[in-house]
Amino acid sequence: MDTSVSRRAVLGRAAAIPVAGAALWALSACDDTPKVEACAGPNNLTVSENTLRKASNYVEQAADPAKNCLGCGFFTPGEGGARCGKCEIFLGPVNAQGHCDSWAARQA
Repeated sequence: MDTSVSRRAVLGRAAAIPVAGAALWALSACDDTPKVEACAGPNNLTVSENTLRKASNYVEQAADPAKNCLGCGFFTPGEGGARCGKCEIFLGPVNAQGHCDSWAARQA
C-alpha cells in the first residue's frame, strides 16, 4: 500500500485552509442580532456575584420586553434615565432591559 502524498495534493489542501477560515469569518459577520453592552462585566464582579447571576439566569436583554428589570420591584433605575440601574438581589449594577428568574412585577 502506497501512503505517499503528492506535493500538489498537499498544496491544494493547504490552500483550502485560509479559504475555509475566510468563509467562517464571513458567516459570523452575518449575525445581525444587536449586541447589548453589559452594565457590569464578569471580570468586575466577585465570584459570588457571578455565581448568583448565573444561578438566577440573568441576561442583559430580556426575551419578553414586558418582563425586564425596569418593570421589576427589585430594580432601582439609574439617575437621568441611564440604561444601568441597581438590583436589590444582585447588589450591583444591572441593565434596565435585563431579566432574571427572580423577576417580580413592580407594585404601582
